[in-house]
Amino acid sequence: MVRALVCAALCVACQGQAGEAPRGAGSASRGPVEAAVRDPSAGGTGGGVPGLASDEPDPSGGRDARTKSDEPELPDPGRTIAELNAMPVWQAVVDRAQLLGRRGQRGVVYGRVGPVLVVPAPVSPAPVSPAPVSSAPGSAAPVPPIDAGVRSPDAFGGAPPGSADAGAGSAVAGPAPLPPAPAQPTYTWLVDDTEGNGALGIRIALGDKAKQGDRIAAGGAWQLDAERRWFWKPETVQLLPPAPASDLKEPPPAEPSHAIAGGSAPPGARPISLARDDDAVYFQIVGPLPGSDGDGWQVADQLGSPAVALMILPGERPSYGGQDLRAPDERWQLKRGQTYWVRIGKLHKHTDRPTTVNARTAPIRVL
Repeated sequence: MVRALVCAALCVACQGQAGEAPRGAGSASRGPVEAAVRDPSAGGTGGGVPGLASDEPDPSGGRDARTKSDEPELPDPGRTIAELNAMPVWQAVVDRAQLLGRRGQRGVVYGRVGPVLVVPAPVSPAPVSPAPVSSAPGSAAPVPPIDAGVRSPDAFGGAPPGSADAGAGSAVAGPAPLPPAPAQPTYTWLVDDTEGNGALGIRIALGDKAKQGDRIAAGGAWQLDAERRWFWKPETVQLLPPAPASDLKEPPPAEPSHAIAGGSAPPGARPISLARDDDAVYFQIVGPLPGSDGDGWQVADQLGSPAVALMILPGERPSYGGQDLRAPDERWQLKRGQTYWVRIGKLHKHTDRPTTVNARTAPIRVL
């Protein structure tokens, strides 16, 4: 009986040592790898990447996958313009009555910087020449003409007037010197890049604050110069990202203008009666001239035909409250009986009146 109990005790002791040895060995073999994974300072090629064994390659190339790209974020032109509460160049012309510097009003306009515009200075009046004196018999002796040059001593019977040898009463005053010519004002065109394909623009006293081709936002107000010309006087100028590329086939003019240029209609141009969206169309004015901006021009294929469309040219829209301060050279002047062509946008058809057509380019007189 005693012998059986001793044998049982020995068996239990042997089983306990056999169960502890594998558990201790296993933990010893896994310990360094787990330490290397959890502690980046520990040895091994795992480099502290979670979930990666020491002998597996790092798919991120040793770089934290959560690191953001170093590429600069491109600014959003629309967001920048909205934050500045800016308006396109020509909208400032339409709303001129609300942006007058003399009233303390201010606004922000944006557009593309165009070429420099040198305004001719006013011509100074010419000096009035003295009337000739008659030398008929019985009349007084002729008086020598007065000029601004060097006078002959013989003409005055002595030394030239104003010289050191001339007497006190012999000096004759010449004509007063002309005032210096006023300086020529220099403006820069600021072109609207949202409508008109470069035909709409304003004068801005920009100086060297930006160069041609830049897209800017200029905070300021309308002012009148000595010749009663409107120009934008900026107080702040901020550069903007470039505008999206235009989808128009026609190149923009060299500078904005409402003067009607002449040329040939492009190949494929259609008469206005057959117009489709985005076509180049030709037409003639057949109805009365518009009473105000935005009324539209009644057009047809030729004079004498009924109007088939109302043509709205670039920039033509009514001013807020009817307070319109547009100058004569800021309006289109079309004539009846003359053929013009433009590139149009979408057609807007109506049941009770002619189709409304918006021109996307300046009108060109067909030669």
